[in-house]
Amino acid sequence: MDESNQYFRATLLARETVERLQREGHSPDEAKRLVTAVINAEGFALTKARHSFDEERFSERLRQLPD
Repeated sequence: MDESNQYFRATLLARETVERLQREGHSPDEAKRLVTAVINAEGFALTKARHSFDEERFSERLRQLPD
């Protein structure tokens, strides 16, 4: 999968997760904060730990929210 498709897919997953969290009763700000935490963790893995983007890891972290 090329980088632009990965970016699109990650953006879609993040948006869907924000919407899911709001349906579950979280405020829009809280839902965005939770998803941002996952995005930041993935960014850390990419830069500091020198991992490549792992859509499955990212998706699983989003599925685990709000835990």
